[in-house]
Amino acid sequence: MVDSDLRFTVKETSKILSLGLIGGFLAGAFGLGGGVIFNPVLLTMGLPPQVSAATGLYLVTYSKIATSLVYFLNGEMNVFFALWIGLWAVVGGVTGAAATWVYMKLSGRQSIIIWMLVAMFVVEVVVIPLVGWTQLAKDIENGVDIGKFTELCP
Repeated sequence: MVDSDLRFTVKETSKILSLGLIGGFLAGAFGLGGGVIFNPVLLTMGLPPQVSAATGLYLVTYSKIATSLVYFLNGEMNVFFALWIGLWAVVGGVTGAAATWVYMKLSGRQSIIIWMLVAMFVVEVVVIPLVGWTQLAKDIENGVDIGKFTELCP
């Protein structure tokens, strides 16, 4: 074992489960990606940035697959568009991972991962509310009753 490994004592396991429950609730309640919640938590628990980022991506993968499946089954997914976006996401992910690996080899520092996580967090914290407020303002302007509840099952 190395210093950054988690030792699963009762206290540590309780802490992880509690943070997972609270983080999952917050991510779902506010519409944030789970990585925004879990990556900083894992970093504060002492995991190296590479492990934290990879674990965050692993956790989020399942929710994205489930969400995509729901959209597909409800006929709300443009499959060609989804495949097109998926292709470029893979290209971007592989390119970014390779560039990060090269940077870390040349500089000997893992700080670029932290800064990328910070940049993603800032973008999500700024963009999500702006988009939400913009859509809300358009709905109000178009006379949509934003306080009206709709049926969950038509």
